[in-house]
Amino acid sequence: MAASLVPRRPGTGRAPAGLVYIVQPVPRRRPRSPRRIATISLHTSPLDQPGTGDAGGLNVYVVEVSKRLADRGIEVEIFTRAVCRDTPPAVELAPGVLVRNVVAGPFEELDKNALPGQICPFTFEVLRTEAAYAPGRYDLLHAHYWLSGQVAAVAKERWGVPLIQSMHTLGKVKNLALAAGDCAEPAARIRGEAEVMAAADRLVANTDTEARQLVELYGADPWRVETVSPGGTCRCSVPVRPRRPAGGWGCLPARWCWSSPAGSSR
Repeated sequence: MAASLVPRRPGTGRAPAGLVYIVQPVPRRRPRSPRRIATISLHTSPLDQPGTGDAGGLNVYVVEVSKRLADRGIEVEIFTRAVCRDTPPAVELAPGVLVRNVVAGPFEELDKNALPGQICPFTFEVLRTEAAYAPGRYDLLHAHYWLSGQVAAVAKERWGVPLIQSMHTLGKVKNLALAAGDCAEPAARIRGEAEVMAAADRLVANTDTEARQLVELYGADPWRVETVSPGGTCRCSVPVRPRRPAGGWGCLPARWCWSSPAGSSR
């Protein structure tokens, strides 16, 4: 319960002159659930098959979170970059989940180093889509990966709504684990990630380790970082038999295991 100060007139005896303030409890208002969320996934489409191209764990994450939100009565519109000329501008992924294919750049998959050049045209099209409706169409923004965060940071200021950011991978972490011959993540990405984190109202980390990295490596405010561990789905996994070692199985029995599409390595 919150409290408010309510003035009343002093009583008799030793009561001081003037007004006396008493504390009265005030019920807290429950936060209003958003009606519609704008999800930004610039570099990979939730319509792509996991395991092909850049489609992987991030795609599954976006799709499943969107479906769960729709199950709770919250509409989700996912903005992604169109890579095929024949793709419709809008596709219903599931009841309550709409994928908007935004034209930004050529109709083809782009190398990750070329994607930052599409941030401005992609942002323009996202803002133009929202402008076609009455003000207040979206109550919340959820961006995935730093490129999407750059888009969402602009939309947040234009629409006046909160921004939730999921980074998924971090440039500084990748640079700390470089193998011989690997190229370091560019300074533009590191700078862009820091800008996105500064703009976000909340940062969603998949693990406690990621949460510490956001705070220690990027200086994110701890109170803005929330750890939300993702679940899993067997629909995106297939049983595989391990390859027989050259020296035989020995005392290790042959077993079946599950293999799932790798997450985005970006």
